Amino acid sequence: MKTRSCLIVLMILLMSLPLWAEDWLTIYNDDLSLIRSKFTLDLPAGKSNYNYDDITSRIEPASVVVRGSGVRVAEQNYEYDLASRDQILIKYLDKEVIAVMKDGSQLTGTLKFSDYGNLGIIESSTKRLLIISNNEVQWLQLASLPSNFYTKPTLAWSLINKSKGKVPMELSYLSGGFSWDVNYNAVWDGKKLDINSWVTINNRSGKAFENTTLKLIAGDVNKVQESLYRKTDRYDMVADAMAMGTAAPSFEEREFHDFHIYTLDQKVSFANNQTKQLELYPTQNVVAEGVYEYNTFDSGVKSLIRFMNMQNQGLGKPLPKGKFKIYKADKDKNLEFIGEDSIKHTSVNEEININTGTAFDLVASTQERNRKSISNKVSEREIHVLLKNNSKETKRINVVHQLGSNARIVEGDLRYNYDETKHKVTYMVELASGTERSFMFKERTEW
Repeated sequence: MKTRSCLIVLMILLMSLPLWAEDWLTIYNDDLSLIRSKFTLDLPAGKSNYNYDDITSRIEPASVVVRGSGVRVAEQNYEYDLASRDQILIKYLDKEVIAVMKDGSQLTGTLKFSDYGNLGIIESSTKRLLIISNNEVQWLQLASLPSNFYTKPTLAWSLINKSKGKVPMELSYLSGGFSWDVNYNAVWDGKKLDINSWVTINNRSGKAFENTTLKLIAGDVNKVQESLYRKTDRYDMVADAMAMGTAAPSFEEREFHDFHIYTLDQKVSFANNQTKQLELYPTQNVVAEGVYEYNTFDSGVKSLIRFMNMQNQGLGKPLPKGKFKIYKADKDKNLEFIGEDSIKHTSVNEEININTGTAFDLVASTQERNRKSISNKVSEREIHVLLKNNSKETKRINVVHQLGSNARIVEGDLRYNYDETKHKVTYMVELASGTERSFMFKERTEW
């Protein structure tokens, strides 16, 4: 008899679930994702109610689109008023409760209010309002759980179906809770960078996804910003499982509208509250150069690794924004970490500069001297730069000076390169080991 009862309960549970489901997941930057699900419902003819709870807890209800062949959604409600002690008591106001006190006594009455510290009960026998501290109550007995409570975030649908039977359904919605970024790990040998790239995906959506088609979109999608935060830690974690296949998963990259889209060639699974890493590109061997750069009035000389995102330089792939970690082999052949920097979304044929830190043995300083007004619309100043090379090798330092919008160089000790687009000048100064050098240039500003 017990076995039969268990089977009946199991059959009822299965009847309340979709017969078949499949998910597609597209993750954008800035806490945004698009989720699309296909599933089959067994519906009666005419009007019926159905609660669908296989959704994230960060869903945007206004974004929901649900379609079914021959089915019309007459009404949809998003239910997030999950069962908890406080929420149950709020919905139990003006109903009879039995409070069992810690001393063993019982109090029967009508619940009038409940806050974080006290209960207000009108005692049935005396009709007096009693204010009772929650600390004095051992437990509360209620007649039943209110009918409008849910254990998971739920879309409650009122459906109208033409005929009884199995109906294919499709649901899509926007959600928060998913994020992705890229970590680039590179080994620097002084002439080339061996770069491998990993996508790190975080699922804080409140839902697990099994065997899901995954797409990532790199780019800044415009969206009206609203507060979307809701608590997500409500579900148990499930075991991580990759889709079947012997080959390692890889991403196919292509242009999409004004963005770049990366589609994983295998299905993937995500547990809730899980961080997963997948390879974005195979290792790239990229031609690069080490550059020392000093921006006038800065506190030190930056050590940069510079390369072009071009195919003939070993790369030529759209790079999503992320962090670059740089390593270099020591004389014992072990890799040591030498710096980290971030990059923005970078298309092909663009220059990338990775700042690994401040050069220890290169010293630079800037002074402003002899500022004067030539007229009420013209002023001048002298910029004096001092450079020192305390290392054991000859070094070249690029001294960069950012000009104001109405400024130009009118005099100076050295020749310079002028970047018209960025309106800045660069002096390339070579210093032998253990030497120093100073130079001056005059900047004029006209209004």
